[in-house]
Amino acid sequence: MTKAILIDPTEMRKPSVLKAPEIPINQYVADPAAEEARYGRETLVRVYRDMVVIREFETMLDRIKK
Repeated sequence: MTKAILIDPTEMRKPSVLKAPEIPINQYVADPAAEEARYGRETLVRVYRDMVVIREFETMLDRIKK
């Protein structure tokens, strides 16, 4: 059993449609100015900080396992 599965990000992130009924996939187009107006700069900075902390924690766990 392999420990790593190679995935081509350009192929996986290509916009497409899942037919099950029809569900849009990877259709979001980022608009940072609109997101800042919607959520506020402080909230977005806190979300980013939380994402960095989670990523660092996951990296730490991965290093322990190896």
